[in-house]
Amino acid sequence: MKILIIKSKDSSRFYQGNSYIRTDGIFATERFIPNLEFIINNKLIENNEAQESYFNCKSVRKIELPSTYPILIDDPSEYLPEKFEEHDLVIALGIHEDILMELPKIIKKSEGKALIVPLESREWLTKWVREKTIEECKKYNIQYAFPKPFCSLEFGEFDVINQFINKYRLGKPKFRLQIDKEKVIIKAEVLINTPCGNLYDIEKELCGKKLGEEAREVVARYWHKFSCLGDVHIDPEVGDTIVHIGGHIHYSAIDTSDITE
Repeated sequence: MKILIIKSKDSSRFYQGNSYIRTDGIFATERFIPNLEFIINNKLIENNEAQESYFNCKSVRKIELPSTYPILIDDPSEYLPEKFEEHDLVIALGIHEDILMELPKIIKKSEGKALIVPLESREWLTKWVREKTIEECKKYNIQYAFPKPFCSLEFGEFDVINQFINKYRLGKPKFRLQIDKEKVIIKAEVLINTPCGNLYDIEKELCGKKLGEEAREVVARYWHKFSCLGDVHIDPEVGDTIVHIGGHIHYSAIDTSDITE
């Protein structure tokens, strides 16, 4: 599977002024890309193609866009190539909405198959633009997912996105836990890691903890320690903050674990 990551350059925070906006590259730069690099370099995927480093890996490429734009972009094609490098899946993180809507057409032209648009902030994407982008995906027969947040990504109807979850073991977190007769965890294994990479740290701390509340407390402690980058403001569409949703997704990883004795 060939992945193309499209991200904004780093910025300290999302900012909207009178005539321009600043997009958010922090999650991609500080969380997702380092986690993907770790997965590839440590051979945590099947048929690993990386022999030295992530940036030499033929299966993953990236396009880095500016972090500051006019509020409305008259010609989004100015920021994008006419065609992308060969790929199966585009992952677009924190880019301008007008540019996002251009992606399905270019993905189709480039013989790509799927688009994932994670939403770590209510500022990344309006409901209207999401629906218009989905219309464009359907028009060009592009598979799609808009997980809010990225760690809510689950298996669904689209085979390429399912292959991504399977190959890289990324999405809604899941453990395999081996317990003894007293329900104490004697072995923990990450089956699906969060895109930010937090579950590998939690995994190391679960052994010796009792299944249930004690194990959930470990998840809570290391989720807070890792510092989720999800939006801390109420998202009107979901009636909660994205950071709060991300926390509950992490806590539920214990309750939905595969348990063996």
